[in-house]
Amino acid sequence: MHQWVKRHLILILCIIGIFSPIVGMMLIDTYYYSTIIGWIIGFCCFVTSYIILSKRPDEEEVPVQTTEETINM
Repeated sequence: MHQWVKRHLILILCIIGIFSPIVGMMLIDTYYYSTIIGWIIGFCCFVTSYIILSKRPDEEEVPVQTTEETINM
């Protein structure tokens, strides 16, 4: 489960960022400033996902295996 969340964290944060203003607008009758809070949460989710994406390496480090045939060519 941890590996799945780690692999899909950017997607999860983007989905939360898209739906949080919508949920905030639905809750306007409950709390007057819920729309503003929803927009703030959505913005924070997008900024967090951008920071994670920029800090993440492009490719995972996988050891390269070579054989004698490729070395001798």
